[in-house]
Amino acid sequence: MKRLRLERALFACGISLACVAAAFAQQDETQQRSLGAAENEAVREHIRNFEGRGQTADFSIPALAPEAAEKQFVTPDGVQMKLVLAEPVVRQPVCINFDERGRMWVVQYLQYPFPAGLKIVKYDEHLRAVFDKVPPAPPHHDRGADKITIHEDTDGDGTFDKHKTFVDGLNIVTSALPGKDGVWVMNPPYLLFYPDKDQNDVPDGDPEVHLTGFGLEDTHAVANSLTWGLDGWLYGAQGSTCWATVNVPKDPQHPPVHFKGQAVWRYHPDSHQFEVFAEGGGNTFAVEFDAKGRIYSGHNGGNTRGFHYVPGGYYQKSWGKHGPLTNPHAYGYFPAMKNPAVERFSHTLVKYESNALPAAYQGHLIAPVPLHNYVAVSRIWPNGSTWQTEDQWNAIETDDVWFRPVDIKVGPDGCVYIADWCDTRLTHVDPRDTWDRARGRIWRLQPDDYPDYEPLDLSKLSTEELVEQLASPNKLRRQLAQRMLREHGDQAAAEKLVARLPNETDQLALELLWAIDALGGYDQRAAEIALNHSDPYVRVWGVRLLSSELADAMSQTVLSLARQESHVEVCSQLASTAKRLPGPLGLAIAQQLAARDELADDPHIPLLTWWAIESHADESSLSMNAAAELAATKIGGTIILPRLAQRLAAEEDEASLTRLAELLRSISDNALQQKLLVAINSAFQGRKIEHFPDALRDAILASAHGKSDAQLALLVRAGQKEAEQTVLQTIQNPKTASAQRLKWIQLLGQIGSTSAREPLLKVALGTDTSENRVAAIAGLGSFDSPEDTQQLLARYPPEGSDVRRAIIDLATARPSNASLLLDAIESGQVPRSDVAVDLVENLKLHGDPKLNERISKLWGATRATPAELTARLDQTTTILKTGEGHAEAGKVLFTKRCGTCHKLFGEGAAIGPELTGYERTNLDFMLLSVVDPSAAIREEYTNYRVLTEDGRVLSGFLVDQDDKTITLKNAENPAMVIPREQIEAGPLALEKSLMPDRLLDDLSAAEIRDLFAYLQSQP
Repeated sequence: MKRLRLERALFACGISLACVAAAFAQQDETQQRSLGAAENEAVREHIRNFEGRGQTADFSIPALAPEAAEKQFVTPDGVQMKLVLAEPVVRQPVCINFDERGRMWVVQYLQYPFPAGLKIVKYDEHLRAVFDKVPPAPPHHDRGADKITIHEDTDGDGTFDKHKTFVDGLNIVTSALPGKDGVWVMNPPYLLFYPDKDQNDVPDGDPEVHLTGFGLEDTHAVANSLTWGLDGWLYGAQGSTCWATVNVPKDPQHPPVHFKGQAVWRYHPDSHQFEVFAEGGGNTFAVEFDAKGRIYSGHNGGNTRGFHYVPGGYYQKSWGKHGPLTNPHAYGYFPAMKNPAVERFSHTLVKYESNALPAAYQGHLIAPVPLHNYVAVSRIWPNGSTWQTEDQWNAIETDDVWFRPVDIKVGPDGCVYIADWCDTRLTHVDPRDTWDRARGRIWRLQPDDYPDYEPLDLSKLSTEELVEQLASPNKLRRQLAQRMLREHGDQAAAEKLVARLPNETDQLALELLWAIDALGGYDQRAAEIALNHSDPYVRVWGVRLLSSELADAMSQTVLSLARQESHVEVCSQLASTAKRLPGPLGLAIAQQLAARDELADDPHIPLLTWWAIESHADESSLSMNAAAELAATKIGGTIILPRLAQRLAAEEDEASLTRLAELLRSISDNALQQKLLVAINSAFQGRKIEHFPDALRDAILASAHGKSDAQLALLVRAGQKEAEQTVLQTIQNPKTASAQRLKWIQLLGQIGSTSAREPLLKVALGTDTSENRVAAIAGLGSFDSPEDTQQLLARYPPEGSDVRRAIIDLATARPSNASLLLDAIESGQVPRSDVAVDLVENLKLHGDPKLNERISKLWGATRATPAELTARLDQTTTILKTGEGHAEAGKVLFTKRCGTCHKLFGEGAAIGPELTGYERTNLDFMLLSVVDPSAAIREEYTNYRVLTEDGRVLSGFLVDQDDKTITLKNAENPAMVIPREQIEAGPLALEKSLMPDRLLDDLSAAEIRDLFAYLQSQP
C-alpha cells in the first residue's frame, strides 16, 4: 500500500517526459548553431503551431534597424545614446567587460537556452532541468554557438573599428574576464582559464579547469558576472534557480562547497581557495564594486534596485523554491536595499563614479529595467552601515519593445555601455525556443560631446606609472591599474607606498592600501597604519585584509576597534571578520560589538554579530558567564541570546539541550526569559518534541514565573497532558481573546493529539471568527475522521468563502473524505466549481477507480487539450482585434475573476503574481498567460504536492522550508507546516498552474475585451 501511494504521488507530481520531449523536439534545429534571419522565421512559424500553445515573444512588432532604434531613445539634456556595435558583429550579448588596453570583451550567448549535446531527461522536484549527463569541459565539449569577441576603438574617437573572435563554439558561456596572462571564462559547470601569455588574443592551449560543479539546471540563472575584486580574488555570482557543489581541481584537498541558489562567491586564482562571499539575493546576475570596494547586485523583483552585499551576509530569497540557507542557524537575513515602490526589475547595475557624464550622475546607481525598456538613475545614501536608494530620473527611455538592456558597464572613456539583448521575449520559464538570435546591440550613454579620450595600454606602464593612475577620476582605470600592479608590479615598491599611506587621505589613501596589498606588502607595519588611519574606509579594508595570523598579531588593536570604533561600516566589517577568524579572537571581537548598545538599531550589525557568534557557538569559550554578560546588552538580549537558545534547541542532542538548560538558568530577567522561550518554541515549530531531558523541562518550568505562552506551548509539544488540558480549556473559554485562541488552535492542529479532535471540531462548527474556524478545520486534517468532514459538509452552503475553502481542502486531502465530498457535489450541496483544479487533481491521487470514475463524470478533463488551447488562443485574438473594450467594466470582471489571487494597481489578493509590473502591453504575452497559464509559471508560484505518511495529499505554494519542516500555502489554507519526518513523498513541483485553463469560457466577447482593456490599462 505504501509503495502504491508513493507511485501515485510520483506520477502526479513528476513532469511528463512526453511533454518535455515535445517541447524540445525542435532543439536539434537550434542548439548546435546560431540561426540566420530566414531560419529564425521558420522556427517562429513552427513555434506558432507548437501544440497550439502560442508564444511569449511579440512578433507583431518588427525589429527596428539599429540606426532607427537609436532615434527612438529619449534621454535627458546633456546626454545621448549612441550605437556602438550591432548585428552581425554582435548578437545576443549578455556580458561586456573592458581590459587594460581599453578593449571591450563581449560574450554572445547564442546557445541559450539549451546546452548543446545534452538532453533533458526530466524536471526535478523544483521544475529544474535534469540532463542526461554532465557536459565535458572544453576542448572535449559539445560545440555550441556561444562565442567571446574583442572590440577595439583604436584611435579614441568612440568608434570600435577593430573586431576579432577570441574563442567560439562554446556551450552556455555567461562571462569572460581578462586577467593574469589569459582570460577567465564562466562556462557552467566550469570556471575555465584560457592562457594567453603572449597577449596575441589566441589561446596558448586548451583551457584549464579551475572550478567544477556549478549548476546548469536553468540557463538564465547559471554562474555569471566574473569581476576582479580589489583584494585579488575573482568574484562571481550565481542565479536563483541553480544549485552548486563546487570542487577545486587545482587543490584536491579543498572540501566541496555546496550552496542553493543565489549567491556572490569568490575564488583566489593563486591559493585556489573557493568560498561563498554572501548568500541569497535576487536572481543574482551582476557583481558591482564601488569606489570604496562595496559590492552590489541587482534584483529580479520589484520595489528595489538591488542588494548591498557584505562579507558573510545572508540575504532574502524565495525559500520554498530556492532552498534554505546553507547555515540552518542563520535565523534572519538582510533584505534588498530600501527603495520606494518601483516596477520590476533591474537585475544589474553600476554605481557611476567617473567623470564623463554630467555631474548629476556622479555617485548614482544606473540600472537597466529590461522588462520596461528603460534605464533608471537612482540616488543612493546611507542607511546605517548599509544603503537605501530612490529613483531620480530615467537616463534612457524608448518605445522600442526590442530594447532589452541586460548588462551595463562603465567604459574606460567614462561613458556607460549597455548590452542590448534585442528581442521582444524575456520570459525564460517557457521551454519553447522562440528567441531571436539574429540581433544584438551595444549602446553607449555619453555626453552630447564625446569626451576627449586617448586609449592607454596599462600593461605597458611601470609600477610607478601605474601608481600615478590611482589618482584618476575614472574608477575603471583605477581598478585596472590595481590589477596590473597585482599581476606585474614591482614588490619592492610596496615599502614606499606604506610610507606614504599615513599622509594620504580620501580615495587615494584607500587606493594606496589596495596597491600595498596587491604588491604583497600588507604586513604588520602596514596593518598598524591602516587600522589607525583617519580615513574610515582605509580602516574598513585594513580589517578586511587581515589574515588569521596577522589578526592574531594585531589582536589588541583589533579589539580596541571593536570597543571604540565610531564608523558603522568599520563595525560592520569587524563583525564580518569576526565570523571568518577562527579561534577565540573572532568570538572576542563579536562579543565586544554585541556589548555596544549604540549599534543595536543598525540594519546589519546586530545580525552580523549573531552570525559571528554563531560560527563560534560550539566552542567551549562561549561560556554561560559570557551569555550572562550579553543579557545586559541590547544586541545580546534582543538578537544574540534568543537565537543562541533556538540554535541549541534545534540541535536536539543531549549536550546541546543540557547547555540550553544552563543558558535558561543563567538568565534572571523575566522579559529575556520570555524571549528565550519563544525562540525555543520556534525551533520546534510544526513539530512535537521527541526528546525532552528533565534538566531542560525543569529549567523551562522555572522560567518566566510559569506565566509564559511559549512555556505552555513547549510543554504541550513535549506531550505534557496537564499543559494540553490547559490549552484545550483556553480555546473553549469564550472570554479568551480571539488572537490567543488562534495561536492555541494552530498548535493543537500541529501536534495532532487525539484529545484535541473534539474541541477543534467544536470550534470549526461554532461561531468563532472565520480565521479561527479555518485554523480548526485545518487542524482536523491531522485526524482520519470522516464523520467530522460529514458534519462540516452539511454546514457548507451558508458558510463564508474562507470557511468553505477550508472545508474543501479538508475533504480532498484523504480518501476517506473524498467520497463524501463527491456525494455533496452530486446532491447540489457543494457547487462543483468550488473545487480548485489542483484539488481535483489531488482527488485523483487517492487511487480508487470508482472514485476516479465519479471525478471524471463531474469534471471531465480538468485541463484543456493542445487543440482546445489553439482554438481558444485564435478565438480570443480575433475577439480582441475586432473591437475595443472598456477598462471600467473590465475592472469589475478582474475583481471577481482574477482579484481573488492577483493584485493589480494595489487591489486584489497576493496569492498569485502581482501584475502591475508585468509586461501587460505585450498582447501575445498576456494572451498566453490568461489562456494557457501553465505555459510559463513564475518560479515562486509553482504549485507543490506532498504525500504524507498518514495518507493525505496536500498542495500549495512552497513558501518556506528548512531541514525540519516545509510550509505550504494555498487559497484554502494560509499555512500548513509539515514536519519532514511525516512526508512520504515530496515536495514535488507540478507542471500545471493553479490558475484554470478555461477562465474565459463563460465570458462574452464584449466582456473579454473589457477584461483585457483593464489588464492592459495604465494606473
